[in-house]
Amino acid sequence: MIQSKRIDPLLKRAQDHEDAVARDLAERQRVLDTHLARLEELRRYAEEYANAQMAATSPAQLLNRRAFLDRLDSAVAQQRQTVDSNREKVEAERARLILASRDKAVLEQLAASYRAQEKVLLDRRDQREMDDIGARRSRQTQNQDAESGGTP
Repeated sequence: MIQSKRIDPLLKRAQDHEDAVARDLAERQRVLDTHLARLEELRRYAEEYANAQMAATSPAQLLNRRAFLDRLDSAVAQQRQTVDSNREKVEAERARLILASRDKAVLEQLAASYRAQEKVLLDRRDQREMDDIGARRSRQTQNQDAESGGTP
């Protein structure tokens, strides 16, 4: 079997792997974007709530307000951790995609090298055949000339 044909299943598998990793990266990026949007919403809400002017309030209302602001701050911190975790996952998937692309590129280069070698061999074989045909025709012509030259 021709070497370049033997490597085709490996190339297909490498392409499928690269595609799967790219889909995983896209999904991780989508999840990260969703978490970033949530974080931004939480920050904006916490800032608006903290800056909202409240009419004269009782100490109990001030305590409730402070407790709610603390919960908002905690939610923002938790969401920030989620974003950071998802950002790390995106970077890990990006690294996997780079490796998968590199692996596929190596196989593509190997296949191209095999094809180039096969082309050289095929060209040599074709040239040899052409030379053989030329030599046969030359011998036939010489034989015909000798046969016809011998009889007037």
